[in-house]
Amino acid sequence: MIPARLAAAAALVGGLLWIARAVLGGGSDPVPATLHFVGLGFILVASAIFGSSLVKSDAVAMRVVVGLASGLLALSLVEAFRVTDSGWYDGFWGIVAAIIGGLALLRGRGKQQRAPRAGGAHSR
Repeated sequence: MIPARLAAAAALVGGLLWIARAVLGGGSDPVPATLHFVGLGFILVASAIFGSSLVKSDAVAMRVVVGLASGLLALSLVEAFRVTDSGWYDGFWGIVAAIIGGLALLRGRGKQQRAPRAGGAHSR
């Protein structure tokens, strides 16, 4: 699976899990807490994969650093404005993640995948 589709699918699943947590009412019960942490994991993975796909070089260390930074940026955006007694705060971010992931999956649905080139940019 190509990284863009994997990131979009992870964002969609994470968003849907957060929406399900908000529908259940949130709280610290085992099921909503599990939905929260699994959804958070999917959203962090989605943002890390997306961030690592922004690096065009073959340097693996650079891709790892940018992927980790993207995941931490997503986490900080979600946690920075958290209010203490809001049951739908994560649900809102779940809606945002599900819309972005769903649109990304639908957008790439009808495109043909190109075969990778045999060499670099100058090997034409």
